[in-house]
Amino acid sequence: MASLRAVNRKNGTEYVQVLYRLDGRQTSTSFEDLATAIRFKELVEKFGAAQALTTLGTDPDMTTMTVREWIEHHIEHLTGLRKSTLWDYQSYLHKDIGPSLGDLPLTGLTREHIAKWTQDLADGGASGKTISNKHGFLSSALNAAVRAGRIRTNPALGQRLPTSERPDMVCLSHEDFARLLANVTDHWKPLVEFLVASGCRWGEATALRPSDIDLATNTVRITRSWKRTYDRGGYELGPPKTKKSVRTINVPRATLDKLDLTGEWVFRNKAGTFVKGNGFHDRVWSAAVERTWPTEDAEGKPIKAIPDAPILKPRIHDLRHTCASWLVLAGVPLPVIQEHLGHESINTTISLYSHIDRRSMSVAADAIGAALGG
Repeated sequence: MASLRAVNRKNGTEYVQVLYRLDGRQTSTSFEDLATAIRFKELVEKFGAAQALTTLGTDPDMTTMTVREWIEHHIEHLTGLRKSTLWDYQSYLHKDIGPSLGDLPLTGLTREHIAKWTQDLADGGASGKTISNKHGFLSSALNAAVRAGRIRTNPALGQRLPTSERPDMVCLSHEDFARLLANVTDHWKPLVEFLVASGCRWGEATALRPSDIDLATNTVRITRSWKRTYDRGGYELGPPKTKKSVRTINVPRATLDKLDLTGEWVFRNKAGTFVKGNGFHDRVWSAAVERTWPTEDAEGKPIKAIPDAPILKPRIHDLRHTCASWLVLAGVPLPVIQEHLGHESINTTISLYSHIDRRSMSVAADAIGAALGG
């Protein structure tokens, strides 16, 4: 902790001392005005005396814009972004960057501060992708600060970020999916079947209009997706995730024949509006998964998984992975799967799904074995 003390000189003038401990010893720093002393005291209390003194050395008047103030300025001057993206950036600032780094003077932000911040995110359970997204936003804001002459270099550049394991991908067998679908209530069966047949992302499927379905060619045109807006609970229509996500895909006619194409949206809730993911997950999906792979018996006792019949907990997004796995096992080339799923790069398709079918790798191993045997 630090404290303030007013001191009178012999000539009658007054100055302010900030009292604090440095390396275990009591010391103080003097200021001519109270406002500057208070800012220094707050830095000592939040970031330690050493950091506060470093900042004072580069900014004696303690007037440098803080990290929070600069990022607020940066967000206010961004143009051409969707509301959902702005909401994400504001959330990054208020929930993640601000509490840890916001009060630091912009000129005092170091690589060590950012490294500790990203590690704290990881320790708090954030995924590697989430950390990368938030760090990327901070780095872009700091790049703007460099261009504006606020700082000389960007301390976020070139940092190694904490990583995390990808959530286990669940690819359902044909039999497992049939069991799951049987436990979905009738109103929602066409949506669940369409998700696995098309491999669409949730936001893409629920943004489909009847005009996007061509029954003459059994194709579906994907041009839009629902996105969350900066207002909690709000949604807006926008383009899909990437440029290649705008695509036309073929879907089995038997699946398309089950769709109701008479409303504003292809998939509607019972009130007649588009389907929101959270409500569907809580009221429909979780219940169907629990009925298919119960974790408790009728008496409420935990059920242990049987090795040959494990208890699966697929996410809605796993229907997309399931679609991809069925295509791989059917021998569909990965570039075709890339186009079907709307991946921007073939590398994404390869990294996610090439491990599913080991037949080609087995042939390669057999060829090496034959050569060694010869």
